[in-house]
Parts: sequence; structure tokens; C-alpha cells
Amino acid sequence: MSHGSRDDGEAEHWPWPDMSQPRSRPPERALNIKSRAEVSPPTPASDAPSAPEPWTAEALEAIRQAAFEAGYEEGKEQGFEAGKEEGRLTGLQQGHEAGLQQGLEQGLTEGQEKIDRQLQQWQQLVERLQTPLAQIDKVVEQSLVTLAQELARNLLKTEASTSPQLLLATVREAVDALPGHDGGVTLFVHPDDLALLEQHFDEQSRQKRGWELVSEPGQARGDLRVKTALSELDVSLARRIDDLMANFIKANWHRFHDAS
Repeated sequence: MSHGSRDDGEAEHWPWPDMSQPRSRPPERALNIKSRAEVSPPTPASDAPSAPEPWTAEALEAIRQAAFEAGYEEGKEQGFEAGKEEGRLTGLQQGHEAGLQQGLEQGLTEGQEKIDRQLQQWQQLVERLQTPLAQIDKVVEQSLVTLAQELARNLLKTEASTSPQLLLATVREAVDALPGHDGGVTLFVHPDDLALLEQHFDEQSRQKRGWELVSEPGQARGDLRVKTALSELDVSLARRIDDLMANFIKANWHRFHDAS
């Protein structure tokens, strides 16, 4: 059996370690925590601050004065801003009320003036409606005459262009009014009127009467210029209308004055 066998049941003996030699380093501890004897005490700092000096009465008074002045300035500024804002709001309110009152008064005044003008116009209209026709002033009367002349002129122009009777009657009256028409008569008429006369007076009839028809494009429809060896007559439609209206007004003028 070998030396290391344990068949005989005896325990193996171990030698004690040598404690006579010093250790090169301290043994490590659990969690690497040093013992109290291994921790070095803190070294006192050489530049530690000295104890603060006590406050003097002058320093305390200066601090108090500075705080007072700072609070005074802040309160002054806040009060100024608050007063300015309050004044602005008050001014706006007063200005709004004054403007509203002024606008209301102005609106009432303008409305009253407009009502007065409207009433005056209505009053004038009522007075005119109550005025008899004979009392119409000269301006209105002349305007009515001018309007009537213009209407008559337009009607006669239309009649002259559509009805040959007006032109034929004018030709007969103009020829009879001129002396010496037996020796020959020249009639100057509008081209459309020339065609109308040729339809009513054939060439044989014109030669028997001694008429010569001449086209005159510069004349208006219904205008007539008659020329004989002794005289010449210009019978325009506008002149005939004016003569007719003048004769009508002259014949009826007394009615207006008698009515007034």
C-alpha cells in the first residue's frame, strides 16, 4: 500500500506555518475595507477661512437705506404705470361718451335739416299743383311752347316722308305765290321727293305747267326751293313749322292773358 492511503483510518498531519518572517503587505480584507488603524486622520487645511467680522451699525444703516430706496423707486414706478393706465382708460371712456353724445346730437341735427328740406320741397310741390295753368311763369310757358314746336316738327317730318299730300300741297302753294310763274318754274327738291313728284306729275303734265324738277341732295325731306325768272322762294319744312307755331301762339295768346 502506498504512503498516502488511508486504509488504516488515521488522519494526515499538516505542519504549522512559519511566523518568524514579516509579511510584505497586509492581508486583503473582504470588500477591500481598511481597518480603523489603517485610515490616516485628515490633515488640517492651512488656508481655512477665518471667522466673519461682526456687522457694524454703519453697514446695517447703509443696507437699510439701500433697501428703502430700491423699494421706493419700485413702488414709484409701479404707481406711475398704474396711474397712467387708469388715466388712459378714464380718458378713453370719457372720450367715447363725449363722441357718442356729439355724434347723436349731430345725427339728430342733420336728420332734422333733411326733414325740413323734404317738407319744403313737398310744400312747393303742393303749391305748384294748386296754381292754375294761367299763372305758370314765363320760363315754364316758353318751355312748353318749345316742346310743342319740337313735337310738331317731328310729326310733320314724319308726315312729309310718308304722305305725298303735304309735299304736293306745298308745291302748289309755293308756285302760285310767286309772280311770273307762267314763264317757267324750277323746283329744287330732295331726291326722294323728286321721285314722288314724278309719280304724280308725268313728263307731259310737267311740260304743260312749265315745271322743271331738279334733285338737291343737300335739302331735307319736305324742303322746297322754287325759282322763276323774276323771283326765288325757299320753303323749308322747318320754316313752315315755325310759321305755323308762331301763328298759333299769336292767335291764342289772348287766352292765356284773359285767364290770368
